[in-house]
Amino acid sequence: MSSQYLSLREVGRRLGIPPSTVVYYKDKYSKFLPSSGKSGRRQRYSVEALEIFRRIREMYGLNWSTEQIENELSLKFGALVDKINNDQQMINEAGLESSSDMQTVIKGLSSVLGKVSDLLSNQALFQTELRDLREEVSNLRSEKRKLSAETNERILDMSMEIGRLKRDRVELFRLLRSGGNGPDVSSFPSSGYLERPLVIRNSEGDYLGVAGKGRKHFSLEDFVKLLENSVNSHRSVDLEWKESNGQWVLVIDASESGPGSQKEIVLVTEENVTPNNNTVVRIDSMEINGKEVPGALLFSLFKQIRESFDR
Repeated sequence: MSSQYLSLREVGRRLGIPPSTVVYYKDKYSKFLPSSGKSGRRQRYSVEALEIFRRIREMYGLNWSTEQIENELSLKFGALVDKINNDQQMINEAGLESSSDMQTVIKGLSSVLGKVSDLLSNQALFQTELRDLREEVSNLRSEKRKLSAETNERILDMSMEIGRLKRDRVELFRLLRSGGNGPDVSSFPSSGYLERPLVIRNSEGDYLGVAGKGRKHFSLEDFVKLLENSVNSHRSVDLEWKESNGQWVLVIDASESGPGSQKEIVLVTEENVTPNNNTVVRIDSMEINGKEVPGALLFSLFKQIRESFDR
């Protein structure tokens, strides 16, 4: 059953026939051109009728007589005309007018089809977004695996570096023990002594220490490294520890070739217990080339170290 009906003007537009000619064909061969039942200009024709109008136009172009045209239409389009009439009868029996009620039904169907089309479009959009999300998740997982591998590699490198630092530390202590005139282990301070907080005592009797990075205290070992680095431009550096009256004395001897190039640093330390019952190592005195470093200068040096470590 056709659900589309056309006006005579629309028939003429589709076939390229002047409106007056279409009206003429309609009036002369009306029994072969069933309409929707309206009269006058409001008559509507099924889309199947387009072929009948087209054939009439062709036969007129061949100068056929009216009798020949009617015979041709009867033979060729009789079944189509009957079908159109039957369809129109079914519409009429259903109580629908082709030009009004039928159009309402068609519009309703079009609305439903439009909603279905929107749902299909939304579904396609959802599927596209879902596919994009899956790809993004896959990429994130790949990046996670890559970062995990890089992290593990860095951890391994750091572990190896820590191992190297530990070996270097052991080697440093070995060099300290074997430096100078070759003191034995008994003339070398223990690792606990070297690692205790290093402090200086001011004129008021207060202890001044240095909190290192990560809240690690500044130790005698750290201070010795600073002293050693301060003379590392010299050709040779000898370190010697001596124990005297409960104090540990470090002698750093740095020299270059040539006269007047000798530098000697003497650092005297001893173990103390602070009023807060903390065991520390206190710098008792420090000499450079036989000249004692003033307490105020040593105190200023400690303040600078503390400010540097606290940043």
